[in-house]
Amino acid sequence: MGDALPHSYFSTDRLGREDKFPVWRDSVSVIYQADLTAPGDEGGFHALADGYLFGAMSQIRCRASRQHFKRDRMRIDRDGIDHYMIQLFMRGRCHARTPQGDVAIEAGDICVFDNAQTLDTTNDDFDLLALFVPRSLLAPHIKDADHRHYQCIRENNPLTRLLRTHMLELQKQAPYMTLDQGGLAVSPTIALLAAALNGNPHENESGEQAIRMAIVTMLKRYIEENIEDSALSPESVAEIFGVSRSRLYKLFQHYNGVAAYIRDRRLAHALTILTDPTQQQRKIIDVSLSVGFSSESSFIRAFRRRYGFTPSEARQAGACAYLPGGGLDKPETGLFGDREWECWIRSLQA
Repeated sequence: MGDALPHSYFSTDRLGREDKFPVWRDSVSVIYQADLTAPGDEGGFHALADGYLFGAMSQIRCRASRQHFKRDRMRIDRDGIDHYMIQLFMRGRCHARTPQGDVAIEAGDICVFDNAQTLDTTNDDFDLLALFVPRSLLAPHIKDADHRHYQCIRENNPLTRLLRTHMLELQKQAPYMTLDQGGLAVSPTIALLAAALNGNPHENESGEQAIRMAIVTMLKRYIEENIEDSALSPESVAEIFGVSRSRLYKLFQHYNGVAAYIRDRRLAHALTILTDPTQQQRKIIDVSLSVGFSSESSFIRAFRRRYGFTPSEARQAGACAYLPGGGLDKPETGLFGDREWECWIRSLQA
């Protein structure tokens, strides 16, 4: 017998009434800001997260009381989490607010959440399975990989039922699976996900999408490694990789072009510096120059446009608002199980 699959179990059942929601909110802050939908609900709040790590993906069963979830641009840029969360709602209802209109997700539906995009939802008391899949695993196999946020496949779709059965059985068999067996479950799960999301993808389309994804991943890595180089530009990237400006723009069309992508990654890097407690003494102008901006004023304007407040305001408020913990006096670990699932969410970038 090989090693068992990594398992994480978190529950608020043994916590005092005053600790239930604060401890849960702190745990889920790894990815979302959670708030109660009505004052005074703290005492009756409950939450459970019970999951397994299957190689490069994880699946977590989550049951919790009604609450509001939010993931804003500042949180996205600060944590860098970039994967899909596919949720199967077994009980409860989710109401998502989007620029294109509201989306209602009912029990039995399966919905895709792209964690590189903003989120604003209210969940009734719910019981769901959440499958976390790195973008690099799923995106090459689905059409319009950057436009799947809030895509909902309804309960009456036969492929939804097939995927539902697979996810439920995966959770049921996980306690008996070894590490190797868990790893072997990844590929068929990705294939079934792609089939459910695409319908019947054409092989050539899938191949072209995989090539595009590989190129974009390589370009993103290069940009990230050189984000502090003031000479980094669309022209320099095009020249180094031997691609035309028009081709480069198409590859980054979802991000409004490579110039916008470079600017946004520079701002995200600056946000990390500004909210780092060890770098509080650095001047704003030094931060702006270190991430490739030519002047402090242009940096402040760009930062305000992206996040809605100035770099100085981010420095004052960001560290408390976006760092898990935030001064919370945590109960003993044994009272709520463990929080290993948070580490999986942070590191799941295969």
